[in-house]
Amino acid sequence: MTKNYFNGAKLVLTMLSIVFLNACKVDTLEQLGTLGQKVSLVQVTSGQLLLKTDNIVVDKPNFLVRRAFGLALSGLEENSGFSADVQLDFNDVPLGYDKLNSAECFLSASASSKDPVTTVNVPAGMPQGAFYINITKAAIDAHGGRPVAVKVVLLKTSKYTINTTAQSAYVLMNTSEFGTIKTNITDTYFKNAIFARQPGTTDRFVNLADWTANDALKKSRPTGAGYDQNVGYLGIERWSSGDSPIINGKIYQTFTLPAGNYTIDVDMKKVAADRDSYFIVNEGTAIPDANGISGALVQKGITNDYNNKILTVDFKLTASKQVSIGFLINIDQGTQKIIQASGIKMYKIENLFE
Repeated sequence: MTKNYFNGAKLVLTMLSIVFLNACKVDTLEQLGTLGQKVSLVQVTSGQLLLKTDNIVVDKPNFLVRRAFGLALSGLEENSGFSADVQLDFNDVPLGYDKLNSAECFLSASASSKDPVTTVNVPAGMPQGAFYINITKAAIDAHGGRPVAVKVVLLKTSKYTINTTAQSAYVLMNTSEFGTIKTNITDTYFKNAIFARQPGTTDRFVNLADWTANDALKKSRPTGAGYDQNVGYLGIERWSSGDSPIINGKIYQTFTLPAGNYTIDVDMKKVAADRDSYFIVNEGTAIPDANGISGALVQKGITNDYNNKILTVDFKLTASKQVSIGFLINIDQGTQKIIQASGIKMYKIENLFE
């Protein structure tokens, strides 16, 4: 009897222990799941987010560049929904970076919103939520090509723990890469941009390789004209009265350019101009005479002011066009007149907001 009683009591204690242990096991797992759920800033690398032209969205109508941030919840349990307070710290930026201000950047809750926010909501069942940093075109223009920065900080959440190792991130931008972008496209279109001589020639004055020249220019010298061996680049002159005058001499290249904005820089050397000499961009397969330059896309007079200076012209094409670009030269009224240039460069000018 005593033995049966003892065995029965032992069985009851064993069953109670199992129930107790199972209860403890469930409570512990739930607690671990809650404790393991942490909120982190994501879409960053080593605490930084470097904005580049290929990882941002350009909002042209509103003159903004925009980049997504994420809030991610880790842990074993499904997200039951939470909110997080975020802010921009304008004072803590890396050394060497300009500080952005509240008029130059803000956080928004969506990719289409212009309304600043300080709270981000992550709905139940979603492991991540997005918000966006927005930087204005005015900020890009104001900082004149210098690097700028701002710090994004996750302040607190309505529930869950903040991952302190992923609580903040510096947003970095080199403004020289945004706004107006100047790309050297010389070699895409121009041949012999350094004004080298025509191959196989040995005389001092010869034609340039790859450039089109009319007879008024080429026949101004018995052996051709455009290249001057004494300087090693473009050199056209009438030095004495015995030299042939040059009237509407032309040297140019023709190609098709897509729509866009362009800048051309000509590295002028010795310039002792006579009259009506121009650098011209013209639509079509040739450049005009002096009496027709008003119809050119752009023309700039080559004067003594450009002696050893850069001559620059800017032009815009609203559609793809065939253009001829080069020099119109007139030297017939004086002697010891000369026009030299050592190279030409062409740039495509692009703006993210156009």
